[in-house]
Amino acid sequence: MKGKKEKRKDVLLAKQYGMFGNLCFVLKHTMKCHPSLLLLCILSAAVGIVIPVVTTFLPKIVIEYITAVKGIKATVIVTVAGTGVLAICTGLRVLLDKVAFFHKLRMNTYYTELVARKGMTADYCHQETERFRKLQSESIASCNGNFSPLTQVYDVGIALCTSGLGFFLYFGILAQLNVYLVLFLVLMTLIGYLLNQRVLRWMEQNQAERAGYRQKTGYLTQVSGDLKSAKDIRLYHMTGWLGDIYQKNIKELGAWYRRYTKQVFGVAAGESGLSLLREIVAYVYLIYRVMDGTLGVADFVLYFGVITGFSTWLSAIFGQVTSLRRIGMTVNYLRNFLDYPDAFLRDGGLWSEEFMAGPKEISFCNVCYRYEGAEQDTLSGLNLTIAPKEHLAVVGLNGAGKTTLVKLLCGLTDPTEGTVCYGGTDVKEYNRDKYYELFSAVFQQFSLLPVTFAEAVAEEEPSRIDRRKVEACLRKAGLWEKIASLEEGIDSEYSREVNDNGIGLSGGQIQKLLLARALYRNAPVMVLDEPTAALDPIAESNLYETYNEVMKDCSAVFISHRLASTRFCDRIVLLEDGRIIEEGTHAELIAKQGRYYELFETQAKYYREHSGEGGVAE
Repeated sequence: MKGKKEKRKDVLLAKQYGMFGNLCFVLKHTMKCHPSLLLLCILSAAVGIVIPVVTTFLPKIVIEYITAVKGIKATVIVTVAGTGVLAICTGLRVLLDKVAFFHKLRMNTYYTELVARKGMTADYCHQETERFRKLQSESIASCNGNFSPLTQVYDVGIALCTSGLGFFLYFGILAQLNVYLVLFLVLMTLIGYLLNQRVLRWMEQNQAERAGYRQKTGYLTQVSGDLKSAKDIRLYHMTGWLGDIYQKNIKELGAWYRRYTKQVFGVAAGESGLSLLREIVAYVYLIYRVMDGTLGVADFVLYFGVITGFSTWLSAIFGQVTSLRRIGMTVNYLRNFLDYPDAFLRDGGLWSEEFMAGPKEISFCNVCYRYEGAEQDTLSGLNLTIAPKEHLAVVGLNGAGKTTLVKLLCGLTDPTEGTVCYGGTDVKEYNRDKYYELFSAVFQQFSLLPVTFAEAVAEEEPSRIDRRKVEACLRKAGLWEKIASLEEGIDSEYSREVNDNGIGLSGGQIQKLLLARALYRNAPVMVLDEPTAALDPIAESNLYETYNEVMKDCSAVFISHRLASTRFCDRIVLLEDGRIIEEGTHAELIAKQGRYYELFETQAKYYREHSGEGGVAE
């Protein structure tokens, strides 16, 4: 049933823009980015029509010179002139192609930047939807490589212009020979074109299936070379397992291409038969005219070449229109991705620099949240208020909804029901990009680029970094001595992923670097979403207390499944099944001897029994 549904409609496309609309899209962006590429395409098309025309007419002229006995000298001059024009045009065509190739690569880079920027600026919640991720994958593929679909547009455009000019020129010549012959050639070629549309329609209806396989194989290829996955792959002997998954998807992708090949083979066989019939009829007619004495040798050679050229031009026009439609499917994906609608306010959203002056009250009112495709809410009827400068701990077992709460707090997604307010105003009313500036966040799955330590802390271009502030933040985070001992200090590069001389850090040191980054941002609200989960309990507790001390003038939200790590907080809320079931200080919750007390005692007992074990130490 799934396959039949996909054949009826491409689920990835919200809008079909049409071939003409897609061409206008490409032309508009080419004019904006590299207008000289269009001039190169026009020149290339003009040169492209000269070469076959000279090749077709030159034999006729030479034969006429010979049969008219105009002399060897005149015949040689005409021949040399014709071949000279051919040589010049051929050389010019090669030069234009090479120059255009460079400009097409620049357009590739331009489109790649558009896709990357959309991926980084789109509402975060889109990244959690399958359709957005698949469109993103297809859009990246559309401008990836020297012969990407978006660079093929120019080649097809040049060929289409050349074929169109050649068609009209040769149509005028053949019309003088026999109009019915021209109509016959057009009819045969048109039937071939209609056959090709069957393949194109099949591709349009089944493209989403191929996109899914390509996305999975691309992900597996990335994981196999990912440094973060390298240890697990070896220790858990995942090579065979990953290989089996990869082969399974490759097999399914191969099956898709086999079905596609069957479609293409059937159409190609029919088109070849039509082409053979077309050529036989045309050449029999020419031979008949010669035998009848109504067509001379020179004209026979001319028309022989013109018929071949006319059929080639006509087939090329239909073929290039088909190619444009095929490429248009890719452009459709790209445009659907770039036009993917965002719900968050940017321009026109509420904002004032006063919001950065200090933390404001944050409140959750009857908040529910359900992920796409989920059968039940992750958060349900949540009510919570965080006072300015309050240090709140949100604890609970895995799957309780802690990370979802953080996403809602930071404005990365909006609740399915209810409201999240900052300073008494619904987060939806804020300029969302500015709203993000209110938060310094350290996530469990953090991102640190392989740049200098100064850049890693400031996340700014070198010329805009306040180096004294970087040093002060590293000192507060307790990492300054380590960085200062390096040969190039804060200008030393972090990580060996890019630079062989890069500096590696332990788990605890990485957490201190993340703390320094958060301090440099100096935002009113600090969020820590289990960034220390890889550390042992003592190291985590010590680091959290460091965060608590240096963030005393901020509101802070500490997320952890280890209850002992957050007992210093002003208040603790315990999440379970998406609801707050208990809240209070650590002492109050222990005295209550409820669910918090039960979990705390269970964890304490475990750590007492496994005191020699732990995570990554400093």
